[in-house]
Order: sequence, then structure tokens, then C-alpha cells
Amino acid sequence: MQKNYFYPAILLFMGLSLCSCVPVSQEMLKGMAPPAQAVEAPYKGLEPGYKTYETAHFLIKAYSTETAVSYSVICEGDYRRLMNDLGLYSFAPAKPYNVVVYKDLEEFMGKTGQPKWSGGVAYGNAILIYESEGSAAVLSHEMTHLIFNEFLGLANSNSLKWLNEGLAVYEETQGYWQSKADYSRRLSSLVVGNPIPFLQMINLAPQGERDAVVERWYAQCGSVAAFLIKEGGTLGFSIFLSRIRDGATVDAAAAEAFTVLGKNLAEIEKAWLLYIKS
Repeated sequence: MQKNYFYPAILLFMGLSLCSCVPVSQEMLKGMAPPAQAVEAPYKGLEPGYKTYETAHFLIKAYSTETAVSYSVICEGDYRRLMNDLGLYSFAPAKPYNVVVYKDLEEFMGKTGQPKWSGGVAYGNAILIYESEGSAAVLSHEMTHLIFNEFLGLANSNSLKWLNEGLAVYEETQGYWQSKADYSRRLSSLVVGNPIPFLQMINLAPQGERDAVVERWYAQCGSVAAFLIKEGGTLGFSIFLSRIRDGATVDAAAAEAFTVLGKNLAEIEKAWLLYIKS
């Protein structure tokens, strides 16, 4: 599904199991797949007669078997890519992730209580979307969050928002060419000439600030995640995540996992700065 996918730079700030969305202007939504947003109350399911299709890692619910199967192919493809990128070959979800596909925006809004601009919601271990050209973008981004949250468990925290969001952005760009082009443009225009210091990127994730501030932060986080995976290697990245899960600080985990990039986060930051300007 490669046509007309255009993804937002503004998606989700994740908590331990839910995520909350940054406000998005109508201008920014023009031509984009809208961002996903979490709900805090139980959502309403599909109407009677819906079909289900279960795969190794997902349970898809939709109004036709064809639709359910189609989304299952996208989900499993994204899942395989994620496992390869993150080096989490032995990871398996405790139970299949649920994907609920509403027939259209109207039903989605009525069943979830979300605004018109919302492209999808994450609730517990479920991703709720509606049939649209932008739904694949939401799936890719949200799936990354669900896997990240489950793998890290109690080790996940607000201080890892940059990594959580950066990985989600990176996975979008890996699967969908328009998303890759969009984030590449934002990286060039907003980050390369004025990068955010790593300490600020990690500790001061923007929430509800100016659009350009949020765009810049997302673009940089995605670039840093890409750098760590591509230049540090998938084995290194799996060690990085595992050490964080075991209680190590980001600096200590990075120093152990990415020895080829630097002895600490400050050295890795210098290597990344050279990487984006090369």
C-alpha cells in the first residue's frame, strides 16, 4: 500500500500503556494522515456481523474478511520489520495485539469519541483505526509504541519519550516512502542547521508548543533512532533496549551497546551531528 500515504510529524507522546496526542492545526493536517490519539474510556466495538482474522501476532476485526486479511498482511509485515530493526528476535507479545477497523470516519468518531482529525487511537493493547489511505501510517507508528511499551515494561518512563517516538517515526519512514520523504525534508529544514542538544531532546519533549517546535523534535528523534540502528547495528540496539529494561541509564546503556559510536552519549551526539551533515 504505497499510494498517497502522507504521515504527520506530530503523533503520540506515550505513557506506560497509553499515549496522548499533541494538538494539531488544521493547516498541518492538510494532505496528511492525521495523528493517532489514546482514549481513556472503553471504546465501542464494531456492529454485529463483523469478521475476525487472527495471525501469529494480531487479531484483526473488520466488516469484511477481505479487509481483515488485508490489514493483517500490513500488520505482520510491519511486525517483521520492527523485530529485524530492533534486533528483538526472541520477543513475542504476551497475547495478540487487537486491531479494530471501523468502516469510516463517522463510525470511528462515534465509537471512540475522537475528533474529526484523529487518524486512530491506542487503547491498552489495541489499535483502533478506520478504513482510509492513512490508516497504514497509524498502524506502523502505533505498533512500534505497543511493542516498545511491552518490551520495556516497568522500565518505561517519560524520560524515554524521545526514544519511543523516534522509533515510531523511523518505522514509518521504513515502510512508507512518502513518510520518508516528508521527514527527510523536515530534518533538512528544521534540524540540520539547528539541532536540539541531546540533553534537551531527552528531558524537554515539547507538549502543546508551537507546531515548528514539535515538528523539529519529532524529526530529530526519528533521525537519532535511525542513526543508532543503522550505524550502531541491530545487535547493538537490542543490547541498548535490554540494558534500559534491566535498569541502566540511557547513557550507560548507550556506552555499552554502541561502542563503535562513542564511549558515552556525548560522544554519540557528536557522531550523530557529523552523520546528519554528511
